[in-house]
Amino acid sequence: MDIHKHINQIKLDEVRNNDFLHLTANEAQMSDTARTFLGSKMNERYYMGGGNDNYIVDFGHFTALGIKSVECLLEAAKEAAKEMLGAAAVNLNVLSGVHSMMCSLLSTTEPGETIMTVPLEYGGHFATVGILNKIGRKQVFADFDFSNLKFDIEKIAKTVKENNVKAIYLDVSYYLNPHNLKEIREAIGPGPIIIYDASHTMGLIMGKQFQDPFRDGANVISANTHKTLPGPHKGMIAFKDKALSDKANAIIDGFLYSSPHMIHLVPLAITLLEMKEFGQAYAKQIISNSNDLAKSFEDLGYEVRKANTGRYSEDHQVHVFIDKMGNYLDLYKNLVKNNISTNFEGSELAGGRWFIRIGTQEVTRRGMKKAEMEKIASLMDKALKGDNVKDQTVSFNNQFRKIHYSFD
Repeated sequence: MDIHKHINQIKLDEVRNNDFLHLTANEAQMSDTARTFLGSKMNERYYMGGGNDNYIVDFGHFTALGIKSVECLLEAAKEAAKEMLGAAAVNLNVLSGVHSMMCSLLSTTEPGETIMTVPLEYGGHFATVGILNKIGRKQVFADFDFSNLKFDIEKIAKTVKENNVKAIYLDVSYYLNPHNLKEIREAIGPGPIIIYDASHTMGLIMGKQFQDPFRDGANVISANTHKTLPGPHKGMIAFKDKALSDKANAIIDGFLYSSPHMIHLVPLAITLLEMKEFGQAYAKQIISNSNDLAKSFEDLGYEVRKANTGRYSEDHQVHVFIDKMGNYLDLYKNLVKNNISTNFEGSELAGGRWFIRIGTQEVTRRGMKKAEMEKIASLMDKALKGDNVKDQTVSFNNQFRKIHYSFD
C-alpha cells in the first residue's frame, strides 16, 4: 500500500477545508491554546488520575502511573463548569454526545422503565430511540406545538401520567429559542427526571445568555462539546444535585468507559476555562450575529423563521427557507461549489419545507460581527442563484484566522 498517497490526499482536503466558509450549526473551532497537546506523545498514555505524592494510582487490584498536571487542569475546569451551570457535579469522562446520552440514560433509569423523547421530525436525535430499544427501556414521544415552537404541555403531562414516564430526554437538534422547560416541570411534578440535551447550546448556557436548565427544572444536562461550546469532539454530563450525581457517576465511572481519552480531555478542560473567562461576551455576540444574519437574508427577500420571542433567533441558529428556489440538492451544490458549507433540513418542524440551518458560532469565534453577517448573506444569496463567488468567499474567509474569546 502506498500510504503516502492516502496521507497526501488528506493533506489536500485539509487545505480545501481551510478555504471553506463553515456555517454549520454543529461544528466549531478550538483555540490554538486548546489544541496545544493534540499531537503530543502524552496522548499514547491512559489517564487514570493524578495519583499520590509518588504519582502512583492504586485501585487495589490495579496500579498505574498518575499524571498530576492533567488532574490539576481537570479540577480547575470542573469547578468552572459547575459554577457556570449551577451544577453539583460534572463528568468530563464521557467520550461523545451519543455516549453522553447513553451514559445519562443508563445511569438514571432502569430496564423496563419508560422514557419520553423528542420525535425525529421535531428535531430529535436520530439515535435516541434505537438506544432505548437496545437497553431495554420503553419509549414514548413528547408532543410539540408548531404554531409557537413550544412543547405541548397538556399532551406531555397526559402522556407522562398514562405511561408512568420515569425520565424525559429533551434531545432537540434544531431550534431557535429556549424550551418551555419550566412549564413541563410544573405540569409533570417533581417525580420524573428531566435530562436536558444541551449539545447545541452549552456555550450559550455557560455564557448566561440562553436558558438555565437546572433553574427551570432539569435534573441532568447531557451534551457534546463541539458546537457553541467550542471544544473537541467529546462529551460531558452535569448533575443538579449530589445524590443523583453520586449514584450516576458510580455507574458511569464504574463501567461505562475505560479511558476518558486524554487527547480530547485536555483540550476540553482548556475550552471550559476559556468559557469561564470569555463566555459571556462570546455568547452575546453569537446571538447578535444570528439576528443580524437573519435580518440580512430577509432584506434580500428571503423568508426567515422567527423564534417565539419575536426575534429571529435566541441562539446560534438561523433558519432560512429555500423550498421555493428549486431542488434542495442543486442549491446545496451551488454553495459547495463556492466553498460555503452549511446544512439543509427538510422536516415536519418546517411543515415539510426545506430550509438552511445556518450556525453563527464558528464565524463569531473568528471575530466576525454585523458587517460580516451582511457579507455572508450576500455571498450565499449569489451562490444559491448560481453566481460564481468562490474567489470572493475564499478571500473573505482568509481575513479571519485569529480565534477570539480564547487564551490565544
